[in-house]
Amino acid sequence: MPKDTRWTKSVLVKAKGSRESRLRRFVDNVAVQFIAFGAFVAALVAIMTAGFDVRDRVLNDSIVGQVAPFTIEATRDFSFSEKDHVASNRLREEVALSVPSVYDWQESLSETLRDDVRKAFSGMRQAMAEEIRESLETQAPARLEEIVAQGDGTTIAARVLLESVTVERRSRLGHQLRADHFDTIVKLRISDNDFDAFARRGFPVDVENVLAAMVAEAMSHLIVANVRRMERESEHGIYLRRLRDDKLLIEYHVTDLGDRFVGPDGIPRLIEEAARREMISVHGADLRQAILATATLMVRPNTTFNEAKTLEKRKTARDSVADQILSEEFRKGQIVVDKGHIVTERHYRIIQKMLEDEESLQQTQILAGVAVLCLLLLMTLFVFGRKNVRRFQPRPKDIVFMGTTLLMMLLFTRMGTAMSHAIAEQSVLIPVQAWYFAIPVAAGGMLIRLVLNSEHAIIFTILFCILVGMIAENSLFFTAYTALGTLVGITTVQHVKHRMALMWSGLAVGAVNAVSIVAFALIGGELFQVATLLQIGLGFAGGLAAGFFLSAVLPLFEAVFSYTTDIKLLELANLNHPLLRELILRSPGSYHHSMMVGSLCESAAESIGCNPLLARVGSYYHDIGKAKNPQYFAENQRINENPHDKLKPNMSALIIKSHVKDGLDMARQNRLPVEIQDFIAQHHGTSLIAYFYHRAKEQEDPDIPEVDEKDYRYPGPKPQSRETAICLLADSIEAASRSLPNPSPARLKGLVQTMINKAFTDGQLDECDLTLKDLNSIAKAFTRILTGIYHHRPEYPGQNQGSKKDADKESTRQTQEIEGRKQKTTKKQRVVTASRLTTDSVPGAIARPHPTQETSTSEGLSAADSSSDVWEIAQEAVEDEPKVNDARRDNAARKGEEASRDKDDPSDDSTKPRRALPRLGTP
Repeated sequence: MPKDTRWTKSVLVKAKGSRESRLRRFVDNVAVQFIAFGAFVAALVAIMTAGFDVRDRVLNDSIVGQVAPFTIEATRDFSFSEKDHVASNRLREEVALSVPSVYDWQESLSETLRDDVRKAFSGMRQAMAEEIRESLETQAPARLEEIVAQGDGTTIAARVLLESVTVERRSRLGHQLRADHFDTIVKLRISDNDFDAFARRGFPVDVENVLAAMVAEAMSHLIVANVRRMERESEHGIYLRRLRDDKLLIEYHVTDLGDRFVGPDGIPRLIEEAARREMISVHGADLRQAILATATLMVRPNTTFNEAKTLEKRKTARDSVADQILSEEFRKGQIVVDKGHIVTERHYRIIQKMLEDEESLQQTQILAGVAVLCLLLLMTLFVFGRKNVRRFQPRPKDIVFMGTTLLMMLLFTRMGTAMSHAIAEQSVLIPVQAWYFAIPVAAGGMLIRLVLNSEHAIIFTILFCILVGMIAENSLFFTAYTALGTLVGITTVQHVKHRMALMWSGLAVGAVNAVSIVAFALIGGELFQVATLLQIGLGFAGGLAAGFFLSAVLPLFEAVFSYTTDIKLLELANLNHPLLRELILRSPGSYHHSMMVGSLCESAAESIGCNPLLARVGSYYHDIGKAKNPQYFAENQRINENPHDKLKPNMSALIIKSHVKDGLDMARQNRLPVEIQDFIAQHHGTSLIAYFYHRAKEQEDPDIPEVDEKDYRYPGPKPQSRETAICLLADSIEAASRSLPNPSPARLKGLVQTMINKAFTDGQLDECDLTLKDLNSIAKAFTRILTGIYHHRPEYPGQNQGSKKDADKESTRQTQEIEGRKQKTTKKQRVVTASRLTTDSVPGAIARPHPTQETSTSEGLSAADSSSDVWEIAQEAVEDEPKVNDARRDNAARKGEEASRDKDDPSDDSTKPRRALPRLGTP
C-alpha cells in the first residue's frame, strides 16, 4: 500500500507544526484507540437495542385481537394478579351513589322575607302620605297644619294624612306608587284585588305585622322545591348544611326525613296554620284573603340541593375505594393461549407477567448478543475488505468518518421507526412497516461513495443493511430494499458534475425503491391494495429525501473531516478562483500550460478509472507557485531575456525548486484542500533538474567540492496517488510536446512513450499504485489528446513563401547548435542509451535498465529543464517518419515566419525552443 504522505515527514507536514505531531501521537496511542473503539461499539449497541423489549419477542401488542400464530405455554410456575377494572369501577360507583346528597338550609331567609314585608308596607305608607302632603300644601295649607298638629310622629302623621283622604283616593295613590315601592321590594306581584285591599286601608301597621309574622312562621319550616326527591333520599338520608348569610353554621346527617320537609304544595297548609294564630284580630274578608294570598306567594323553598358539594363528597368516596385484584395461578406447561385462538388483552398481560422476572437476564443476553454480532460484522468486513478489495485502504480518519456515518444513519433509522409506530397508531388501516420506506436509508452509502470510493461504500452498505434489517423487526424485505436503493445511489453519485446531480440521484433511488416495493407486493399478492400504493409513494419520497439529506450534511462532513469531494472540486474548478486569476495575470504561459495539463490528466484518469475531476482540478493548481517569480520560467520569458544567464547553476536550481514551496504556501493561505496541495508538492516527485546539474558539472572546479546531485533534485515526495502520478507525466509530456518540431502522430507517440519510460526508470512512480496496464492506457490517452491539439493545418496560398529561405537557415542553425551541445556533453561522461519505448512497441510495456547501465545525458534530462533533450527525442522519432525532410522544412518555415513577426513584439511564445537556455521549471 502506498504510504500516506499526510502522516509522514514531508513538506506538507511543516505547515502544521507541533500541533499535528501532538495530535498524531494522541491518535496513535493504543489506549486511546481502544477507548474510542469501545465507545463506538457501545453507542452502536445502544442504538440497536434502544426501545427493544425482550417481551416483544413472544407477542407484541399489535397481535392483540389477531389469531395466535403458535401455542404459548407457561415457562414456569407463577401467579398472575391484575386489577379488575370492571369490578373496581362498579364498586366505586356503588359507593359514590351511597353517599347522601348535600342540602343547604338558608335559615336567614325567613328574616329576609319578614324585612321585605315591613319595607314594602312602610314604604307605601310614606310614599302615599308624601303625595297627600304635597297636594294639601297647594290646595289646603291650613288643613295640612291642622293634620300635622294632630300627629306627634312620622308614622302617626302619615296615618293621619292617609285617614284624611277618601278610600278611593288611597286606592288610586296605592296603584300609582305600587311598582316602585311594593313590587320591587317584595320581588313579586300580587293580584290587583289583594293589593287594593291593602291600599284602601292605607297599608296599616297591624296588617303589616300579621303578614310578616305569618311569613316568618311559615319559613321556619324546611321547605324544598321537590319533595319527591327527598323521598328518594330517605334510604341514605341527607347532609343538611345550616347557613346564615351564606356562612356555614353546622352540618349534620339527617337520616329520618319523614315529614320534616315541605314541598311547594304544603306551603298553603303552613300559611293556614299561621293564620289561625295570627289573623284573629283581622277583620274583613277581602283583607284576610289578601293577607293569605300574599303570604302564600312570598313563602319559598329555603332548603336547596348543593350539587357541587354532593359531587365532591362522592368523588372523595369513590377515590377511597381500593382497586379490586383478580388473581390466578399458572403451572409450568399450562397453555396460556392456544394456536389459532384469538389473542386477548388479558392473554398479552399474562405473557408479559410470565417474562417479567426473566427480563433482566434476557436483556443482558440480548445486549451481549448484539455486541458480539456487531463486533463480528465489523471485524469480518474490515478484514475481508483489506484482504480481498484492492482499493479498500481506509486511513484512520476514514474509519472515524465511516463509523460516524454509520451511527448517524442507524440513529436516524431508529428515530424513523419510532415515528412510524406513532403515526401508525393514528392510522390503523396502514401497517407500521409502510412508513419505514420514507426513511432515507440510502443516504449513508451515497455519502461514503461521494467522499471516499465505491469499495468503501460497498463494505459500508453490507454492514448497514444487516443492522437496518435488525432494527426493522428482522425484515428481510427491508434489508433488500435498503441494499437496492443504496447500490443505485452509490452508482449515480460516482462522478458528480454539478450539485443538482445529488437530486437526480435521489430521483433514481426513489424510482428503484418504488419498483422494489412493487416486486415484493406482487410476490405477496398485495399489489392492488391501498396500503401498497401508499408504500410505493413513501418509497419514492424516501429516495428524494436521501438526495436532500445528502445535500444538507455533505458540507458539514467536508468541514469536520477535511475531505475534498467532487462538489468541492467543482467549486475549485471555477477559473475565476483568485489563485487562477493571479496565475493568468502574472504567468500567462504557466496558466495555459496548466490548462493543457488538466486536459491531459482528465483524459488519462478516465481511461484508468480514477477520479478525472480531481486530476483536472489538481493540474490547474500544480504550478501556482510560478506566479511568485514568473520571469524565471521559460513559458513566461520574452525573447533573448533569460535571467538565468546571470545566475550560477545552483542558484537557478534553487529558484526553480522554490515554485513548489511557494505554491504550497499560497495553497495553505487560500485554504486549498490537502488533495490539491499534493499535486503541488508531488508533480515533480524527486526528479533531477538535469540541465542545471549538468551545467554545474561542466563548470565544476577541481579545487571546489564536488557537485551534489541531491541539491539539484526536487524535495518530493514522489507521487502517492494515481492522480498525482498522472499529473507528473502530463506535466513533462505537455512541456516536451511544445518543443517538438513537426509534431506528427508518430512523433508524439514516441515522445509520450519515452517520457513515461524516463519517469518509470527514474523511480518516480514507485510509491503509487499505477500498473503497467494503467501506463499503457495513460500513454494512449496522452497521444490521443496531443494528436488532437497538434493536428495538421493546411497552408494558405502565399502564407510562407517570403520567409521560407530564412526558415531553412534557422532550422539548420538550430540543428547544428544541438549537435554541438551533445558532443560537448559526451566528453564529460559516458553515455549509455537507456531502454525506451519505440513507436512499434506496445505502449506501456516498460522495462527498467540494468543497474550497471548509466542513463544517457539526453535521456536523463527533464524536458522541462533541457530543450536539447527534447530535441534529441524528436531526432530519434524522425528516423521512422516518412518525408521527414519536407516536414522539417515546413516547420522551420513556420517558425521563421513567426520569428520575423516577433521582431516588433517582445512577447514570447512558450512553444519555441530556447537557444541559450532550455525550458525551465516546467517539466
